[in-house]
Amino acid sequence: MPDLAKTRHDLRNVAGQILGFGELLLEEARDSRYSRLHPQLETIHRTAMQMLSLVEQGLCDSRMKEGLADNVSSLSNRLSESARVIAECAEALHTGANDFPSESFRADLARIVGTARKARDLVRASLDVETAQSADGSVAGNRCVPEGCGDSCPELEIGAGGTPAMLSAESIAQGTILVVDDLEENRDLLHRRLSRLGYAVRMADNGQSALEATATQQPLDLILLDIMMPGLNGIDVLHRLKASPATQHIPVIMLSSADQIETVVRCIKLGADDFLAKPFNETLLMARIESSLSKKRLRDQESAFLRRLQIEQETSERLLLNILPKPIAERLKQGEKIIADSFADATVLFSDFVNFTHLSSDTPPKELVGNLNEIFSAFDYLCEQQGLEKIKTIGDGYMAVSGVPTPNPDHAEAAAKLALAMQAETAGFAERVKQPFQIRIGLNSGPVVAGVIGARKFAYDLWGDNVNIAKHMEASAPPGGILVAQATYERLRDRHAFQPAQLVRVKGGVEMATYLLTP
Repeated sequence: MPDLAKTRHDLRNVAGQILGFGELLLEEARDSRYSRLHPQLETIHRTAMQMLSLVEQGLCDSRMKEGLADNVSSLSNRLSESARVIAECAEALHTGANDFPSESFRADLARIVGTARKARDLVRASLDVETAQSADGSVAGNRCVPEGCGDSCPELEIGAGGTPAMLSAESIAQGTILVVDDLEENRDLLHRRLSRLGYAVRMADNGQSALEATATQQPLDLILLDIMMPGLNGIDVLHRLKASPATQHIPVIMLSSADQIETVVRCIKLGADDFLAKPFNETLLMARIESSLSKKRLRDQESAFLRRLQIEQETSERLLLNILPKPIAERLKQGEKIIADSFADATVLFSDFVNFTHLSSDTPPKELVGNLNEIFSAFDYLCEQQGLEKIKTIGDGYMAVSGVPTPNPDHAEAAAKLALAMQAETAGFAERVKQPFQIRIGLNSGPVVAGVIGARKFAYDLWGDNVNIAKHMEASAPPGGILVAQATYERLRDRHAFQPAQLVRVKGGVEMATYLLTP
């Protein structure tokens, strides 16, 4: 008994190809003055439909099991006769008309002749039945030769009618479809159908070529994928496409002459968007293509929206981190309404440029702001290096804290290193810009309170007497000097060199000993 599944698959393929090329010819003839060709073209189309019906009804398990030899012999004769009629009609049209609407018209007729002969050969080889042959090789029996169809059927040259057109900008806008099929006739039919509808079409003749096509930089909107191919079959290709993050979003419609329900279920489970049996109904195929492309466009729009949203979130995140320390920003995002913390020990740093008001009056605004931006950006980098948190800038003043909001047992040392680095950076900057930039810096250590203020414009700030004392240290520091309060001196005197400085009167009239930190 022949392999019914393979025989049915092969014969459905050739019948579908004849139907497809026949429909293309009918469409082209309707749009021209070649109405005299309609009867023969309709005969080809009608006979191809009869051939397909014979395959569908005759090559089923139940019919073949009932009287195997008789059924096979009868079916073989009828299929061969249909193939002969189609070939002779197409050959008669090909040789009988000298002025066809286009060169592709002759090429399609030649394809039909070749495919019909292929169908006849498939019938004989697959069904393995002795059939009576006429002298010219056609099947004996009742010959149904429509008007205008001759008996001779010489070999025909297939012209360039099936050559794929260049992809236009308009077709690419409709969508780019990859057609994967090992049979050239199937690929050509789909290419021409889809191109007429405005789609850009790319083609692959095997599974490996299909995977390579998806790996290029040219995006695909849809894949029409045949199942039964030599080597890497369609199911294997589908599995690999859906397993890869780069291609799993591309919709796939499976096309095959195999109509087993288990094949359909397997494809859908693997992620296929749809399944159509060949030869397919053109209207249904186009509807499903557009449906798949519409879903793809919606997914693309959603992905683009999510990417834009992610970019906006990242931008908002960066802006928020420019205003608030990261731990504080996280707490704010989690919904904390009031953020206020006490820190038992921290070191506050204030800096200010000497005679900046006088300097700014003699400097063009753009140059002045540019200089401030350059030096403050350098301070920001140094701040990050030493693990301090920049609090704010006020005019030409700079404020930072060590040990807040993340406690640091060595906060005074980190603040001292930052102060010395800022001092050196300012001296180098003044030399580069040839301007008399000098900085004064003040440090103080002790308990502080930190928190977020503002409803729309957030600010992270510090409060407490020790903050005020640090500001007094900065205001009292000599030009180019780093003045520290007693509390900070006590924490650093064994690790840095100091010089005693003047007494400084702070809030409440209290006098406080101060020290100059030296490099």
